[in-house]
Amino acid sequence: MHHYKAFGLNILSEIELPELSDGDASTRHDLYIQSASFELPALENTQLYRRGVRAGFAKDADENLYLHWNNVASFKASNGNCLVVRPLVDDNNLVSLFTVSEALGLILFQRGLFLLHASAVRVGNEGWCFMGMPGAGKSTTAAAFIKAGCKLLSDDLTAIGFNDNGLAYIVPAYPQLKIWDKTANGLHYEKSELQPVSEGVNKFSYQPKSDFLQEPVPLKEVFFLHKARNRKPLVPLSAAEIPTETLKNFPLPSQLLTEDALKRHFSQSFQCTRSARLWKKKRPDGFENLEKWVSESIAEQLTAG
Repeated sequence: MHHYKAFGLNILSEIELPELSDGDASTRHDLYIQSASFELPALENTQLYRRGVRAGFAKDADENLYLHWNNVASFKASNGNCLVVRPLVDDNNLVSLFTVSEALGLILFQRGLFLLHASAVRVGNEGWCFMGMPGAGKSTTAAAFIKAGCKLLSDDLTAIGFNDNGLAYIVPAYPQLKIWDKTANGLHYEKSELQPVSEGVNKFSYQPKSDFLQEPVPLKEVFFLHKARNRKPLVPLSAAEIPTETLKNFPLPSQLLTEDALKRHFSQSFQCTRSARLWKKKRPDGFENLEKWVSESIAEQLTAG
């Protein structure tokens, strides 16, 4: 049995999940990850692809959520506290990769967290979040901030909660940031300090396990990154754009966002504006300009904060 911590949850798992932080065996677990066989209901195709595999999704009458990746694994999420994994391949690292992404996201969704396909870092005492279409530069931007001394909070899947005063905070995920070889070279990361993601994939992972933050960080800045040359470098997101932009960056099957869940998503997206500024940001061209923007942004935050 393995003990982990991720997204503020103490996890007891029957399978190895090396991406996650080590947990405390003496602490009561919030989530149990079981390896077992189960029957899948009829599946619908989703908009989600990972490693070229399209995910299938289903929801049964008892509100259990299912995710299926052909020849990789099937997942069943129940009550926000149990995730059943049915591996379909002998590659434990591959099963772990798919478990700590969208499958774990189903549990976070059931627990009512606001989820975004985004990367996040701590700048000073603030949580800054970066999202955008594939290739917009979410992980690269986060990597540039980390290179400048900021702390990683999440990569790919970002979970946002709200305190008793309704203010948004980022729940740190786990200590892994995946970056392409080009980014590692462009930002002059020391390759010996990075781990190859897996054989045949030109990606590396940065794993700050020893000093990874576990406490929530107030959400203060959200950047929707783009590369359009005909737009201004930085523009505040209008009220009308907020729900649609966050909807575009929902990281789980779109079939989940119906009726009350869709209302909750829209409500939470507006709730973020009570404590955070939301921007459309053109990603600086080239690594030199990216690092220049990062340096200036950090200096401004430290002066203001």
